[in-house]
Parts: sequence; structure tokens; C-alpha cells
Amino acid sequence: MKSKISVCILVKNAQNTIKECLESLKSFDEIILLDNESSDDTLKIASEFQSKFDNLKIYSSEFIGFGALKNLAISYARNDWIFSIDSDEVLEAKAIDEIENLSLNPQNIYAMPRKNLYKGQWIKACGWYPDYVLRLFNKNQAKFNSNFVHESLESKDLNIVKLKNGLRHYAYNDIYSLIEKMQRYSTLWAQQNSGKNSSIFKAVLHGGFKFVRDYAFKKGFLYGYKGFVISFCNALGAFFKYTKLYELNSKKPSVSLIITTYNSEKYLEQVLKSVQNLDYLPMEVLIADDGSGVATKNLIERFKSNFPCKLRHIWQEDKGFRLSQIRNKAINSAVGEYIINIDGDMILEPNFILDHLKFAKKKQFLQGSRVVLDESQTGFIIQGGDTSEIKNFKSKRNILLANLIYKSSAVRANFFKKRDFIKGIRGCNMSFYKSDCDETGGFNENFIGWGREDSEFVARFLFSGGELRRLKFFGIAYHLYHAENSRAMLEENHQIYLKTIREKRVKWR
Repeated sequence: MKSKISVCILVKNAQNTIKECLESLKSFDEIILLDNESSDDTLKIASEFQSKFDNLKIYSSEFIGFGALKNLAISYARNDWIFSIDSDEVLEAKAIDEIENLSLNPQNIYAMPRKNLYKGQWIKACGWYPDYVLRLFNKNQAKFNSNFVHESLESKDLNIVKLKNGLRHYAYNDIYSLIEKMQRYSTLWAQQNSGKNSSIFKAVLHGGFKFVRDYAFKKGFLYGYKGFVISFCNALGAFFKYTKLYELNSKKPSVSLIITTYNSEKYLEQVLKSVQNLDYLPMEVLIADDGSGVATKNLIERFKSNFPCKLRHIWQEDKGFRLSQIRNKAINSAVGEYIINIDGDMILEPNFILDHLKFAKKKQFLQGSRVVLDESQTGFIIQGGDTSEIKNFKSKRNILLANLIYKSSAVRANFFKKRDFIKGIRGCNMSFYKSDCDETGGFNENFIGWGREDSEFVARFLFSGGELRRLKFFGIAYHLYHAENSRAMLEENHQIYLKTIREKRVKWR
């Protein structure tokens, strides 16, 4: 072939088609074969071909997505012109002659018609025909996108030129191979589109529409049982794409619930009892203990014997109020993806964990609801009373109000251009992804004594690119009454907070 063209092929377990594919390409200047961990005789067949034709070069890679794999194969090519072909395709002789006679223009991408075969029969229906695919291009002008599946060429203002001759595509040999590929591609598609909206209704709608379109409007009925099988499997593919995406989006991160405490056994006992009554449990509960005595240790040991999830005691020596340090120790020790932090005087409503997870997002600090109890209500709870008997407007779960407040409460770093203090930041009920916390270095351990450690953490969280959202009427916890902590260090701590704002710090050290 007079034109210097490099052929790029991805292969994985293609022993049935790779020989015919390579034979159709032997006249090209260079063939790059990138193997994706084949376990059959694909590489053996390719090596036998290589012993006869030195234009074949064989490389290997783990699966990194089809788009990325194709770009990797192109990076090995020595020529600017690339011909991309799949391992189950064969370039027809007339197409080789047509390419040979082209005056290749870098501003063009050349598309080829493809004959899609099922059990050896060319199917001109079911959405398989006509099927033009972009295959010949200049690598300096175009490349593949990074899609895991359904990758495509990206280019700027290039012309698409359709050739007359093209490829024979051994799409599927039987129902098994059709279903197998459909399952794999639908899984990759769901992973690629993670986070996008999906529902079972959308899955049914897309699947039903796909079958009607391919079998009726795309004339699959003209091909007997083959047309029905193809149309039905196409519909299943659409259904499973959206179903798998729905399940993937519904997958909950693992949760570590951190409870801070200091010599408050009677309150901590009520908190742990409320954890036992949760409708959805965290994977672990960590008691972040800022130096309590043996009574707290004994209480935790007593609960461990029949606690419904893993219960761990993270303790540090009592050297004064060092809340940030003990929080960091607990967070660093946590194995969950998502951190929910409460104080040891917060009684949890049964839906507490589920409510936080419903609104959990990466790069988001979530401030949960606090229902403040008075002294008599607190006594009622400690004596065995149920929080459901406490009549308080704020204690009523309301998804409509929760959504409204959540959507309207976003606070980002630009807040600090006009103001320097965000009201209502309370560490007694908050949640975030552990990985996002790690980016900030955790809580600022320069804070000694009560005050501003939560606000300063949120400020750095926002400067790291995160946002604050408020959760009201959801994620409810009841705050037991007690005497307020000493505010002796508040002014000094406030100055640490203001310095973080001025310097727009992300990490505290």
C-alpha cells in the first residue's frame, strides 16, 4: 500500500476472528495489536501471524476503558494516518483498493459501511443498517474520547467522507454471545454514566421503545426469529443500562458514625441506645473520647457484647478540651467512606443515617438537624422516655421542607468575599465524605477549648472547592440539656478562624 497507514486493533479473546482480521490487513505498513488480557488462543494466533509478517507489533494493557485503550494503541503507531478496526471485523478487498486510491486529506475523517452479521447472515434491520463507522483519520487532527464504552472520535471541524466499500462485522454467532456482550456493555455504560438520573420507569420506557423501534420500525420482523432475538436483546440492553445505573446510583457508601464524648456516661448510654434502634445501621461506631475515665470505658465494653455493629473506643489522655485532636484520631481510624459526626449528647431519630445518606454528595458538608430539649424533656428521656412523645415542630420529618431547605441553602467559598462568619455551624450533627475531609487535613488542632473549631473546618472545606448544605426536618437528632461549656477560649479561637478566612487556607498545617 502506497500510503503509510498504521492499523490499530484492540483484542480480547478473539481467537475465532483475529486470524481473518489480520489476513485482511497484511498489506498495510504497520499493524498495532493491543491485547486486553486475553485468556484464549488470540495471542498465539497473532504471534504465528507475526512470524510471517513483520509489520505486526503486539502490546498489552489492562482494561482502562475502550476510548483510553484506543488512544494508547494510537500512541504506539509510527504513522500519522490511523486505520482503526475491531478484532471481529474484516476489511473487504474492495475497501483496500478504495483506500489505496485515496488522496488522503488531514482535514477528512473517512467513514466506512459495515455489514453486521448474526450467525453469518447480514442483518439489514434492527438498527444495524445502514451502519457507517469512522475508521480512517489523521492522529494529529482527531483522537478518541475517554468513554469506557461507546467511544467515539473527537475532532474539530473535520469533514466526514463516506467510502463505498467497508467491513464485514462478525457481530454475534449466537444468543449467548449477544447476551454476554449486552451484559458487559450495559455494565460499562452504567459505570460511565454514574451520577446521571435514572429510574426503573426510565429503564422500562427505554427498553420498550427500543424493542418497538427495532422490531417494527427498523423491520426486524423481516428476519424471522433472528430479527426477534436481536430486537429483544437490544431492548434488554437498553433496560439493563438504566436499571444498572439506577442500582449504581442507589448504592450507599459505607458509613462510620463518630460520637464525641467526655465523662458523660448517662448521656452516652442514651445515644448508644438510639443507635441500636436505627432503621439503617452504620458499618461501625467510633466513640471519640477526649480523656474520659474508667466509667466510660466500662459502659462501652458493656454495649460491645450485643451491639448491632462494630463499636470502637478511640481514646486520648485528658489534657483539657481537645475536641479537634480526638475527632481527627477517630476520622483517621475510620474505615467507612462517609463520616457522620455527632456529639455524645445527641439522641438519634431512627431514620438518622438514611436521611444523611439520601443527601450525601462528594465535596459537600452536610449540617444536620438539631432539636434542643429542655431540662424536663431530657430527664424524661434519661428515665426511659421515647423521643417520639416529644411534640416539637422541628422534630417532624418532612421531605418537602427538607428538599426545599437543602436546595436553597448552598454556601460556597465566595460567601467570604462579603462576610466572614457563617451562622449555625454545629459539629454536633454533621457529615461528609472522608476523602473530602482528608483534603483539608481534618480539624484544626490549634484549637484548645470550646468554640469555632467547626466553623473553621467548614471554611477550609469551602476553600477546597466544597460546599455547605443544611439538612432540616431530616437527619434529626435530639440535643440533651446540659450546662454550657466554658467560653474562655472563644475569642482566641475566633482569631484562628479569622486568620483562616483571610489566608483562604485549605489545610490547617
